[in-house]
Amino acid sequence: METFNASEKTIKVAQALGFLLSKDENKKMNRVKLIKLLWAADRLHLRRYGRTVTDTSYFAMVHGPVSSLALDIARLDSEFGLSDGDAHYIEEYFTSNYKDTSMSKNPGDDYLSETEKAALSDAWEMFKDADPFDLADQVSHEYPEWNRYKDYFEAGNSNRQQIDLADFFKNPAHDPYFQEDETRLRAAEEIFNENKKLNSLLCGA
Repeated sequence: METFNASEKTIKVAQALGFLLSKDENKKMNRVKLIKLLWAADRLHLRRYGRTVTDTSYFAMVHGPVSSLALDIARLDSEFGLSDGDAHYIEEYFTSNYKDTSMSKNPGDDYLSETEKAALSDAWEMFKDADPFDLADQVSHEYPEWNRYKDYFEAGNSNRQQIDLADFFKNPAHDPYFQEDETRLRAAEEIFNENKKLNSLLCGA
């Protein structure tokens, strides 16, 4: 597979997006829905195994939680730090217009583990029939990682706000989608915290 010197993280996120797009018979999806499906998969996987599928930074935006790298890839937007290699790689597999992202060629799934593919499939099954903006503005807004910024956005602000992934382990008052066995959830949270400490130590070395 030609990678055009793309980063491994970009390849993996592109494969996750491609995996979701492959579920649609037209290999095309409203971008809001695509990014929210990826959020759902990341939330599921983190709560099960202590790490997200994408290993990317998340931000609260007006229409819910967003993986910034995934959004750049889905938009084919190299303005915000994608390298030339990343941009060439993305253009090989995806096209984009003002509202949709389409897959012109499948980037494969060799960077995705079986548990990651399962989380992506589960996210698709849960929300495949959802309206994009219902998923964005109704469903995702109920969860703590976005809801903590509700007053900020309702006051008319629009700047994105950094999400602490630890909030993915918190539950809203009512949750029909992301419930996990409490023992499993706490074990995943412990793995997440240990990895966070290790990364902090490595970065400080």
